[in-house]
Amino acid sequence: MDSLLALLIFGFLVAWVGHACIWTSLLNHVYGRPFSKAFLRPWRLTTGIIIVAFPLLVPMVTRPADLVSEGLPRSLGVWGWLALVYIGVGLVFGGVILPAITLYRLLRPRPPALTTERSETVDFRVGGADVFGSGKWAWIARLPRNDVYRVDFTDLTLTLPDLPPAWDGLTILLLSDLHFHGIPGRGFFDRVIDRIVAAPPTDLVCLVGDYLDSDEHRAWIGPVLGRLTATGEKFAILGNHDEHYNPEDVRADLVAAGYRVIGNGWTEATVRGERFVVVGHEGPWFVPPPDLSDAPPGLFRLCLSHTPDNIYWGRKNGIRLMLCGHVHGGQIRVPVIGPIFIPSVYGRRFDSGVFEGEGTVMVVGRGLSGKEPLRFRCPPQVIRITLRPR
Repeated sequence: MDSLLALLIFGFLVAWVGHACIWTSLLNHVYGRPFSKAFLRPWRLTTGIIIVAFPLLVPMVTRPADLVSEGLPRSLGVWGWLALVYIGVGLVFGGVILPAITLYRLLRPRPPALTTERSETVDFRVGGADVFGSGKWAWIARLPRNDVYRVDFTDLTLTLPDLPPAWDGLTILLLSDLHFHGIPGRGFFDRVIDRIVAAPPTDLVCLVGDYLDSDEHRAWIGPVLGRLTATGEKFAILGNHDEHYNPEDVRADLVAAGYRVIGNGWTEATVRGERFVVVGHEGPWFVPPPDLSDAPPGLFRLCLSHTPDNIYWGRKNGIRLMLCGHVHGGQIRVPVIGPIFIPSVYGRRFDSGVFEGEGTVMVVGRGLSGKEPLRFRCPPQVIRITLRPR
């Protein structure tokens, strides 16, 4: 009987994990949609309560005394059977689906486009008091093992088909999700930019949104991002957080800092003597989506998309290279399993890294900051991309 009880307890815990997977997946999907903060915040709280409340299903299925002496009751009633069925669903998710997805993620092959990848982690906590910043969540940012101030400087080499010969060795700087709001402090961003500008300038600089979580910190855009230089051009789009802080003013500040702000649309540009099409996709928060019907055919198409959720749109529209942010790599990554909360309609499918399919290569950065200054096994990231022909 003791072994049976232990087995039932283990099964219940697995079902609880599956229950959490179901509701977290739904939360991820909802956060990938353009819903308002007034809806998203209570929905996140409700999801947490529902996950924690799973043990309340036990009394609906059996009383502890029945469980030990008689096994499952002969008659559960309608609600009892519904609870039992749901626990069974949780068992399937926690005991089968989650392990299968985790195994797939661990064994999935490296994208053919990704030739080399190397990262150097720099801890900016030694940079001075102005690195830390201030605000109500400052104590969280200083927690042990929090990666908020430890930045990965990642170098990627990508081989792409149809790359113009003149672009062999073309370099791109990808930055996303700076979330200026006081934590980290201005000194953190200054030191990150110091390190970037100490290296040779890239051909292109691409910013893919979420610059602000505070109106007063708009003043940082010019002094921080204006220091970045390119031998070619600098491009930028907005993200969902920028929608709440006078987005047209944010666009104007980026233009003043030397960026060509694409918005939801496209423009033609030239680098190393080769014409190409630069596409901006700020959807689903800014609409309508880009219309490429009049874009010149036959030119290489580079897309700046705030969220990787636009990948299937990119594939349908002949995008060759898509640069994204938004999902922050999940910010908290559990050993083996990986990220849990990803604000994407596709959940963890495109959490971070390089993805390839149907002629489109997508790079998803983990971002440089976040509204909640908490990162575990998921450092902020600056990405430098070098392109090679395939």
